[in-house]
Amino acid sequence: MSTLAPSFTVIRNDRAREIHWSAVGLWTEEDLLALQKELLSKAKPFIDERMRFRVLGDLREFAVQPRDMAEKMRASQEASAQLGVEKMALVCASVLVKQQFRRVSEALECEFFETERDAIDWLRA
Repeated sequence: MSTLAPSFTVIRNDRAREIHWSAVGLWTEEDLLALQKELLSKAKPFIDERMRFRVLGDLREFAVQPRDMAEKMRASQEASAQLGVEKMALVCASVLVKQQFRRVSEALECEFFETERDAIDWLRA
């Protein structure tokens, strides 16, 4: 991992009904809230139309988060399921990040991949 400074990107793919996001670093509650706000903003057209959608997360530069952040991540994943996420693919380089997200993502159909191509193929299958 090159940095622990938190940052993220979020992109909506209307044609594929997907949200693609990436996150890097070690996070605070404020960072998570900013990401959630941006994810909600990008997903709003799908949510407003009551369309199910898929999510691709790139966590290759994400750090394992402290326990209190993990609980906030769990709540975010549960809210995602309620808002219409039908399945989520996560690209992870770290086994520990993968294990953490597996624990907090029980509310979703979620799979883990080493490459973005494999993740997209699974999402769209």
